[in-house]
Amino acid sequence: MSSLSKHARKAGGKRERTRAALIAAALEIVEETGFATASLDAIAARAGMTKGAIYSNFASKAELLLAAAGARGLAMRPIDPWAADSFAVGLEALAKELAATIRRAKGGAKFAAEFQVYALSDPELRAGLAATYGQNFAAVAERLARYADLKPGVSARELAVGLQSVGLGLMIQSFITPRDVSKAVILATLRAFAEGVVREN
Repeated sequence: MSSLSKHARKAGGKRERTRAALIAAALEIVEETGFATASLDAIAARAGMTKGAIYSNFASKAELLLAAAGARGLAMRPIDPWAADSFAVGLEALAKELAATIRRAKGGAKFAAEFQVYALSDPELRAGLAATYGQNFAAVAERLARYADLKPGVSARELAVGLQSVGLGLMIQSFITPRDVSKAVILATLRAFAEGVVREN
């Protein structure tokens, strides 16, 4: 049994199975040909479907590729570290999740790097990625704004963007020097980040 059929069988209802099969097919085609030349026709054929099945489940190739990147473990899982009582405590939970995300992504360094480069050359994918980041920034900023331990004048939105940027930088660095980006380094980096924005006791 191929990895494609295994992936599709694990999903729940018919729509979920169809989406899973299309995402798995997209991943296989991208691995073989790259992002730029991965056509919807080839993806549909690999999944044993028509191109219409893609448009019934995804608005565009860009949306399908974003879903594929998420399935590849390149997005942080939906946890809520910001449910903690303070920014400093929430940051500890974020550090653990970031370390887990980097571990998941290590096997897909080539995919992740090519995805970022392709997103720069594809306006629709870049816009979709920016929209996803924007939603994350807004959600995290909403939680950050509740903390009383942040210094006066600290913008929750800017802080959310900064945390995402630091996390992305650590992930990219881990692709080049994986042994250097340890859980301890991630935690130390985020703690140093926190020192600049948290009130002194």
